Amino acid sequence: MSNDHLCHSPRCKMPIPPRLFACKGHWFALPAAMRARLLATYRRGQEVTKDPSPEYLEAARAAVEYLRGKGY
Repeated sequence: MSNDHLCHSPRCKMPIPPRLFACKGHWFALPAAMRARLLATYRRGQEVTKDPSPEYLEAARAAVEYLRGKGY
């Protein structure tokens, strides 16, 4: 695994595979509906082609803000 992709939780430095949004702990810190939205808007391979949908980017932004607000 490359160490250049980290969990998207603002304070986390855990390296994770590029296809993942967050490390296990921070993934499950998100509300189920937020996780479902990220999964529903994820397009397989977007981490390779670097072209996530606007819907995914909005879901990711909301998830990062949620984690930031919780102090993660």
